This record gives sequence, structure tokens and C-alpha cells, in this order.
Amino acid sequence: MDKKLFRSYMLLITFAVALVLAVSKIDLLAQGAGVLLGLLKPFFIGFAIAFVLNIPYVAIGNGLNRFNTKLPKLNKPLAIAGAYLICFGILGGVIAIVIPELGRSINMLISNSETYKQNFQNVLLWLGSFDLSPLASMDWNQLFATLEQELKLLLEQAMDVLRVLFPQIFDKASSIVHGVANVFIGLVVSVYLLNSKDVLCRQVKRITYAFLPQWMADECVDISRLINQSFSSFISGQLMEACVLGMLCFIGMNIFGFEYAFLISLMIGVTAIIPIVGAFIGTVPAVVLLFLVEPVQALWFLVFILILQQIEGHVIYPKVVGESVGLPALWVMMGIVVGGGLGGVLGMLLGVPMFTVLYKLMSQLVQTRLERKKIRI
Repeated sequence: MDKKLFRSYMLLITFAVALVLAVSKIDLLAQGAGVLLGLLKPFFIGFAIAFVLNIPYVAIGNGLNRFNTKLPKLNKPLAIAGAYLICFGILGGVIAIVIPELGRSINMLISNSETYKQNFQNVLLWLGSFDLSPLASMDWNQLFATLEQELKLLLEQAMDVLRVLFPQIFDKASSIVHGVANVFIGLVVSVYLLNSKDVLCRQVKRITYAFLPQWMADECVDISRLINQSFSSFISGQLMEACVLGMLCFIGMNIFGFEYAFLISLMIGVTAIIPIVGAFIGTVPAVVLLFLVEPVQALWFLVFILILQQIEGHVIYPKVVGESVGLPALWVMMGIVVGGGLGGVLGMLLGVPMFTVLYKLMSQLVQTRLERKKIRI
């Protein structure tokens, strides 16, 4: 038998045996994969941090390369330090602004508790102006007795749950400590990734061309560049869109005289990082907070935020994020819907850049096939 044919048969048999073993021991493979992913979690966190900070790092590095020509070796460490300083400066500034504002809002809530109580009573009086005669025939004593019984039962069940959950508090605390440690290690890893990204990219490129045919390696490199460009543009565009929406909300609330303008605008801006639906998430606590101040003001704020979200969803988001990633508005909405359906909030965040990659690859494929057929459309 030909040696080449014999070698092909042996490879086929080996692959079949390995596939059967993998299918029969799929639970052990899944468990091993889970352990491996848990060990690599700090590196995933570091990669995510480095990917986000690569945007200001590149901008600062380009500026330093243009002006600092006498000591070019200092440009890379200065760019890395600048990127982290900007990141920590923004986080520190937000915390420094939010905590005093949050304290002021809580003090205002406490000091105006009597006003809120009066507003609530006014709402009850307003409801009393309607025909509520069917409620008058109800046995309120029996209703309250039943409610008291249910509350006691609920309290007993809650105590039972606490007795069961108490031994798990230590485990949760250790998980929190482990998570903080992962984030810290991820920060350290991100510094190394930013510092060595050129070397790492070159090594991955060498491995790709060493083990794949040249045409396939070229495709992999082009797709990698497209993915990097799409995700970088999406992140920068999404952050810009969230800042624009938060500023518009703050300006509008000050114009119309709403309470807690800064706190609510910050809440809307932060939640707007989630594409399209994020602002709706931030609206719920904002409406509840304003309802305690004045129910009518909460109603008008709801009208204001709905109009602002329509502008955001149909004008700002497709314009800012859609143009930054080069994706039409319809595909932006499709990426959000499909990504959210498949992966929840994380799917919404990743859906738009993934659809951008698919859209551009499909456009290139269609254009190539049309050119081969010499068809112009």
C-alpha cells in the first residue's frame, strides 16, 4: 500500500477515535474547559481593558511621535501612562462628583419626606374622586387580617431562607475577593499587552503564515484587522453617544426645571452605554425619584425622556455609532435585536460590531463575485 494513502487512513482513523472519545466524555471536556476558562479569566479581563485603552493609547502615541522626536523611546511608556491616567481620572472625577451629589439627593429625600407624604395623600384624594363604590362593599378587616397572615408567613419563609443562605455568605465574600483580585491582575496584564502588542501581533502573524496556506493567512489577517477596526470604532462611538445623550438630558432637565438634573442625567448617560434600550433602563428609577418629589413632574419627565429617547434611537445612535462603524441604521437595529435575543445585555453590546464585520465581509464577497461575472449594479 502506498505510504501516503496509509498515512491518510491512519489520520482518518485517529480523528474518528478522537471524535468518539470526545462525544462520550463531553461532560468531562466541558468541566475541563470551565476550569481552564476560570484560570484564564484575568487574562480575558486584561485583554478587554487593553482593547478599550488602546484607543487613547494610540491617539496619545501619535501625538507624541509627532512632537517628541528627540527622545522617541519615551513615547510608548508615556502613551501607556497617559491612557491609564485618563481612564482613572475619568473614573475618579465621576466618583468625586457622584458621591456628594448622591449624598445631597438622599438628604433632600429625607428632609422633604413630609412633602412626599403630602403628595402621596393628594394622589389618594385624587383617586377618591372617582367612583370607587365597589370597593366600599369589601370586607377590609378580613382583607387586612389575611394580609397580616401572609406577611407573617412571608417573614417565616424569609428567615428560613436566611438560615440556608448564611453559610454561603463566606463563599460569596471569597468570590468578591477573588473577583477583585482578577481585576487587579487584569490591570497588570493589560499594561503588558499594551506595551507588547506590536510584538504579540507580529508573533501571531508569523504563526498564522507558518501553519496556513498563504491565501488563507491573508484572509485571516484581513478579517482580524476588520474586527479590530469595527470594535474600536463601536466602542468610541458608543461612549460618545452616551455622553451626548447625558448632556442633552442635563440641558433639557435644567431648561424645564426638573429636580435632580445632574443625578438623573448621569444615570441616563451611564445606562445609555447599553445600545438603544439602556436609556429606558435608567428612566425607571428616575421616574420613581421624581414621583416622590411631585407626581406631575414625574409625568412630564416621562414625556420629555420618551421624546429624547426617540431622538436618540432614530437620529443620534444610528448617526454617531452607525457612521463610526460604517453600518447602515437598519443593520444597527438588527444587530441590537439579534444580539440581545442571543446574549442579553452583553449580546447587545457585541451585536453591532459583529454585524459590522459580517456586513463588510458580505459586501466584499458580493462585490468580488459581481466583478468576476462582469456585472455592474
